[in-house]
Amino acid sequence: MDSGLQIIVSVLPGMLQYVPMTLVYTLAPSIIAAILAVFICQARLRGTGVVYWLVSLFVSFFRGTPQLVQLFLILYGLPRLLLIIGIDINDWSAGTFYIIATTLNLSCFVAEAYRGGYLAMDYRQIEAGYSIGFSRLQCFFHVIVPGTLQNAVLNLKNLSIDVLKGASLAYTIGAIEVMGYADRMIGLNSGVGRLWVLGVAAVIYFVLVAILELLFNLAAKHYQRYGKA
Repeated sequence: MDSGLQIIVSVLPGMLQYVPMTLVYTLAPSIIAAILAVFICQARLRGTGVVYWLVSLFVSFFRGTPQLVQLFLILYGLPRLLLIIGIDINDWSAGTFYIIATTLNLSCFVAEAYRGGYLAMDYRQIEAGYSIGFSRLQCFFHVIVPGTLQNAVLNLKNLSIDVLKGASLAYTIGAIEVMGYADRMIGLNSGVGRLWVLGVAAVIYFVLVAILELLFNLAAKHYQRYGKA
């Protein structure tokens, strides 16, 4: 028991130092994907012909292949692809490639959440917006966005939790965060105390997920009040 406590005390400060990196690998893709997903959703709802099929293929690929495979495809494939047009990104950090891959993956899932939220809206809400003189832009921001988020907030919560937990994959391509530090400590100690180290990492992720879930529950209550207004 004493040795377990010693292991916890020795690894906890180091792991906590990498919590900000875990949050970066969670928030950066989430913010960018939330914006990119708007355009993907629009293409899925309004697009026709080649645009619709290309976007649908893009969404199907990222939803239908393992995220780990996507990480390595971006890590090794994107530099070679861009080098063809004279852009060298081989000096980019592993964390940057992780954010790019996760953003592309997440944007497809968020777009589908948006699409489902929009289709679940009562179209009379939109008609009511136009009837009181809203322009298309005003109707989008004051009616469509709140209504869509109200219907999609629970799906978005689950996706955000998945992204936070998925940040533990970053170390597989050399981007160090909480799980990467844990793996490094296990390696340095030749596997001694492995369960204690992994247990500390699990508790940190659990606390972060609990905080994220609390924030989304507050957001859900906000949009429920909007729906009743």
